[in-house]
Amino acid sequence: MRVIAGVYKGRRLDCPKGDAVRPTTDKVKEAMFGAIQFKIQGANVLDAFAGSGALGIEALSRGAAHVDFVEQNKACQKTLEQNVNAIGAQNCRIYRGDVMKFMPTLRQYDIMFLDPPYDENLYEPAMEAAHKGEKLVSGATVVLECRKKFDFVLPMGYNLTKRKEYGDISIWFLKYGDTSD
Repeated sequence: MRVIAGVYKGRRLDCPKGDAVRPTTDKVKEAMFGAIQFKIQGANVLDAFAGSGALGIEALSRGAAHVDFVEQNKACQKTLEQNVNAIGAQNCRIYRGDVMKFMPTLRQYDIMFLDPPYDENLYEPAMEAAHKGEKLVSGATVVLECRKKFDFVLPMGYNLTKRKEYGDISIWFLKYGDTSD
């Protein structure tokens, strides 16, 4: 796993062993960041269910102003901390625990990455917690990674703008609040 663009381009990132993390492939990451490339510079980003931190680190590499990483799994927390330390990023913070419990204390974000364990039904609760806590600016982008066959009704305030599929993976691009472009 590596950073694919920006100031940390080419840096290798560690990934915890086992099935606690499903690393986003370079192909999917390139497509994901290509779709939001003009929104990253200067953005405040939440990497919820951060795993190794690859998505948030990619955002930092591409010019995000600040990234908050939230991860509950202890093995992933250790790897996430090692990866952040390895790149020397100062404009980020790691929260160790459940993203829903941290949500009330977090800042507002321009971009939120949601890549929770696929079978734990955490997409909707995380989006509802962000909505309830007013943690997304109007017009914020939410990038959701899920299984290709995944489908659910979006919570109020979220609108699907694009959906791309890569093998068994589906990437949903959502816009929060303001529905104008």
